[in-house]
Amino acid sequence: MPEPITIEPSLAALGMPVPDSAFARRARELIDDVAPPFLVNHSIRSYAWAVGLAWHDKLQFDPEVLYVAAVFHDIGLVPIYDLGGCFEVDGAIAAERFALGDGQAAPLARAIHDVIAMHMLEELPPDPAAEVILLWDSTGVDVTGYRFADVQPSLIPDVLAAYPRLMFKRDFAAAFADQALRKPSCRVAEMVNTGKLRAIEDAPFET
Repeated sequence: MPEPITIEPSLAALGMPVPDSAFARRARELIDDVAPPFLVNHSIRSYAWAVGLAWHDKLQFDPEVLYVAAVFHDIGLVPIYDLGGCFEVDGAIAAERFALGDGQAAPLARAIHDVIAMHMLEELPPDPAAEVILLWDSTGVDVTGYRFADVQPSLIPDVLAAYPRLMFKRDFAAAFADQALRKPSCRVAEMVNTGKLRAIEDAPFET
């Protein structure tokens, strides 16, 4: 019987741990089905930057929790998963429901939920899980260039080649602006209304 194909062969080729579970595969298939390509690629790049930061910071993490959380961390921006709340909370709810529906244990589902729900916090609570820290930091890498200098330079061209940014800055900013308009009490509105989102234009990426 042939060996199953790794879900992220480009990351595996870089030595990054990639979960090979049926659960992780189904998560990847779902985000491919429901999200636009610019958001899918952002999600996988966020996992890649998270692994790079874990290497830099010497943090141990659960690859499955981090990967699935990265895959789903912005699913709340997808209209069918928009429950009307803050998108990170809506996304956390969707991810937890997906995990439980897939037969995963409640603690695993809740761990994924928490990583997603906290990735938009202005500051993290004391002693967060490693996966929380890594996704919080890595989404910053991809959106604004936060901690970009801590990612190994040799990783960056291969990750961008495998998961191109497309028109990420434009389309992500538009998605945030839409959220801010409709959800003025959420963190995304504070970011847009105070000009913090303009940092996306300063990120060290072309698009």
